[in-house]
Amino acid sequence: MELVGKAKRVRIYVNEGHLIGHQPAHVAIVEFLRGEDAAGATVYHGIEGFGGGGDIHTSRFVDLDQGLPIIVEWIDDAARVERLLEPLKQMVERGLITVEDTDVVLCSPQPVRRVSTRLVARDVMSCEVAAVERDAPVREVVELLVGKRYRAVPVVDRGVPVGIITNTDLVTRGGLAVRLELLPSLDTPELRAELDRLGASAKTAGEVMTPAPVVVRAGLPLPLVADLMARRHVKRVPVVDEHQALVGMVSRLDLLRTVAEAPRRGDGAPLSGLRGDQPISQIARRDVPTVFPETPLAEVLQAVISTRLNRAIVVDHGRHVIGIVTDAELLERVTPSLRPNAIRALMHRLPFTHPSPRERAAEQHGAARTAGDLMLTDVTPAFEDTPLREAIGPMLRAHRKIVPVVDRERRLVGIVDRADLLRGLLLPQRP
Repeated sequence: MELVGKAKRVRIYVNEGHLIGHQPAHVAIVEFLRGEDAAGATVYHGIEGFGGGGDIHTSRFVDLDQGLPIIVEWIDDAARVERLLEPLKQMVERGLITVEDTDVVLCSPQPVRRVSTRLVARDVMSCEVAAVERDAPVREVVELLVGKRYRAVPVVDRGVPVGIITNTDLVTRGGLAVRLELLPSLDTPELRAELDRLGASAKTAGEVMTPAPVVVRAGLPLPLVADLMARRHVKRVPVVDEHQALVGMVSRLDLLRTVAEAPRRGDGAPLSGLRGDQPISQIARRDVPTVFPETPLAEVLQAVISTRLNRAIVVDHGRHVIGIVTDAELLERVTPSLRPNAIRALMHRLPFTHPSPRERAAEQHGAARTAGDLMLTDVTPAFEDTPLREAIGPMLRAHRKIVPVVDRERRLVGIVDRADLLRGLLLPQRP
């Protein structure tokens, strides 16, 4: 991973003699960071110090003190720090953890990293998993998910996954009127009203969950994890240990991130077992929903809902990519009086209509009336011959779900989403 520019420095202070499980605390921390593919960590042994108890620990005495301070310093990108910090806080029961901004001006790691020759589910899974019991209210489930990057909650019985609640489950069986990714676009009163409505329904997690979820063992190789997810059309799977207890979650995003960032063996083979050398044109779809900057609101919304992407690419009249319109941006930027109609169209893929003169007038005076008003302009297309692994990185950094594909004249020729990328990583390598 190239780590130059803005980053985070994490310092974890523990003492000699502190254990995490059966290991010295600093050893357990370093092994955890290494297993999570962190950029790197260094352990410093202090010669003197004192903590909250006020006792001075020093190496100056003849009988060396076994409580000397130890510092584990870890520098990494902000996204990985955010992902791993909570599991670290749970590991370190006694100690101190600090986080600060830092600038990396040089990062020149070893060309081949000495890690396992085969990555498995436990190596890439997210350890911080929000799970609920069967009797948890649906409102509680939605509150766990709203505003988060993950879109599913495992349902457990004594720690064992017995179901999973996804976006679709909440809409079809839970009565949620707006998809999870659209909820943050609502005004605070609208969001509170939706949560109150769910609370009044008294539905529970056990009533809306999908039972017998697809799960994977922690030691399952990543190619088999990816193949299972692609065949079963799931975006994330719970990871279980040998006792079937929940220990983490692997998402499609985790797999894509691993392909983009994981190092390779000495023979050039990827440690993930997922090959990303195929050109992106091999998997690009050609049915791209497009609009022009001057396309009016109703037609923009129709383009957004025309495919499962819930997005439309904004192009000029030479088909050069200039922006993107997402369902969330559309809902957030339309005038409030048009929002109920927009939600109805987005949720049920129905035409955007204006049943009243007041709504027609509201659209005329709204701030966002065309695709140019609604679009996001920070779009990074990929050329047709770009390898998959090189296209994944910019998409993840920009938190985008799709990648426009362009020819050498930068004209739009196709598009891929995360599901396409995952399937592409499973394709046999071309000779």
